[in-house]
Amino acid sequence: MRKDLITVNKDDTILDAKHLMQENNIRRLPVVQNDKLLGIITEKDIKEFTPSKASSLDVYELKRLLAKTVVSDAMNTDVITVHPDSPIEKAALILRDKRFGGLPVVNDDGTLVGIITAVDIFDIFVESMGVSHQSTRIAILVEDRKGALHEMTSIIDNNKLNIVSLSTFFLKNKPEGTRDVVIRINGDQEEIDKTVKELRAANFNLTSVIDVDEIIPEDIL
Repeated sequence: MRKDLITVNKDDTILDAKHLMQENNIRRLPVVQNDKLLGIITEKDIKEFTPSKASSLDVYELKRLLAKTVVSDAMNTDVITVHPDSPIEKAALILRDKRFGGLPVVNDDGTLVGIITAVDIFDIFVESMGVSHQSTRIAILVEDRKGALHEMTSIIDNNKLNIVSLSTFFLKNKPEGTRDVVIRINGDQEEIDKTVKELRAANFNLTSVIDVDEIIPEDIL
């Protein structure tokens, strides 16, 4: 989560909140008082609050209206939050299912301690997949059976290669009773080539073998 938060007070004006969002290129602001989360105000909240009151106003009159209206008049108080100790999967599911861009992180006494965004979740995914490390990516379609992972990792270990990351996926477009396994390994290239041959000889269905340089430009690594 991010701890360097930009927030507003419930008595700040909507114009102040709008300017804060524009200056910091963000779309939502937690509303706090004495560090306690009271609500959240978003770009959408501001847009939905103003039209009915501003349909006949020019831009200057609209600014005057926003400058006299406080955040508490437009903020959403029914806020979905997560706890600092909540599993990251819970935050990811909420962000996906609710189509939110971010979630306030609140401790047991209601104090706002951070915010976690969709970008933060992407960062965790990239790191957990080992994408930022030099490696060879091997994708394998595996029968979902006991011992399959052990057999694969034993072949890799016997060739003295390092497993950078290992992830398994149950994808909807794959045959029932199978899973996709993505293993990233690094080490001597000859041993990597030998491992690939041994995995295929053991009847594992390798769907792709890709060096990380083929996925990500060198200047990004």
